[in-house]
Amino acid sequence: LSPRRRGLRHLPRSAQLTLLLIAAACAPAKPPAPAPTPVVPPAVPPGALADTTRAREDSAARAAAARARRVRAPVRLAFVGDINLGTMTSPGGVPPDSGRGLLRAAKPFLVGDLVIGNFEGVLADSGETEKCGKRRSVAWTGGAPAETVRVAPPPHRERRRRHRAKPAPVQCYAFLTPTLLAPRLAEAGFTHLNLANNHANDFGIDGRRSTEATLAGLGLRTYGPLGDVVIDTVRRGDASTTVGLIGFTTYPFSYDLLDIPRSVAVVDSMRPLVDLLVVTFHAGAEGSGALHLPFAAESLGHEPRGELRAWAHAVVEAGADLVVGHGPHVLRGVELWQGRLIAYSLGNFATYRGFNLAGPQALTGVLQVEFAPDGARARAQLLPMRQIPLQGPAPDPERASARLLRALSDDDFGASAAHVAENGAIGSP
Repeated sequence: LSPRRRGLRHLPRSAQLTLLLIAAACAPAKPPAPAPTPVVPPAVPPGALADTTRAREDSAARAAAARARRVRAPVRLAFVGDINLGTMTSPGGVPPDSGRGLLRAAKPFLVGDLVIGNFEGVLADSGETEKCGKRRSVAWTGGAPAETVRVAPPPHRERRRRHRAKPAPVQCYAFLTPTLLAPRLAEAGFTHLNLANNHANDFGIDGRRSTEATLAGLGLRTYGPLGDVVIDTVRRGDASTTVGLIGFTTYPFSYDLLDIPRSVAVVDSMRPLVDLLVVTFHAGAEGSGALHLPFAAESLGHEPRGELRAWAHAVVEAGADLVVGHGPHVLRGVELWQGRLIAYSLGNFATYRGFNLAGPQALTGVLQVEFAPDGARARAQLLPMRQIPLQGPAPDPERASARLLRALSDDDFGASAAHVAENGAIGSP
């Protein structure tokens, strides 16, 4: 050990402790950690915080008050069945004078916030179709249409000596309406036209696009193809009601009513977006034998045309406020399901050529439906009309449509049948 350390060891223990304490006291102290800089909030003007809170409360109160005082407007709707103003694919199929007289007698009754019909065909001045087993090119020339027909030769078959009966001919139609007739629809008062039907694609996608463009150019809205629905707002002063419109049929280019679960999903998804939801459809068997609505699925030849009773009930239960149909070319009964009106077919309305107008197939009308601001159905009436061949629909003083509608409703729906009065007024049983 060094003398220094040795000398320290020979000191008494009390002296050693004293020296150590003195050394610790004399050692330089560690510099203290710098104190954190205090964060000073920005100065708040007197009352500013209270003003911000009050502004937020006022904004919330105004929004709540706006919701509370929102008033819905009453809504008036008018519906008709199938419309085809003329076709270049039938001899004499285009009316004279650009069809100016076809809808003249019906015009006073085509009134409403939305006036809706089913446009049965294609609006174009030329086109090519492969429907009905042959390819045809048709063009409007201002007089008789120029038509080129190319028929594929039948496959070679050996002749057989035994005579075979000819199969019953299958009726097939492709409708092409010249665009010069389209203004008659706007002049008559229509606002919306359904394209979910079996003739919208008679001349392919180009034909349907021509139809949509022609009607849009006249200020008319179309709906029916997939993704093409209507949401319109009806206004009365400060009151407003949003109306939704969906079209169904039995073809893949549109909302397909053969798939009931998917139909329900479509209606259910549309329901929260509108105040009033209207569903239309084009389906069912056709002709004078299709007046009554069966409980089973229907067909046209080998083509499925829907189980309409089950489908209509399902879309009402999914949220439809009104269901209106067409397609059978005759009137069908009206039913009240869960308080909602279902009109299963409005028949032919204005079909110049290519449609049978014998017997019940000539009976038609305008269905007018009014809704109150609270969404309740306030009034419904079928204004009876009869379609006169080559002239168009006109009021029927004999009210044959109303009588037929009442009989069909009572026969087909029993306790759920809507009551149809002599003048066509429709109400609860």
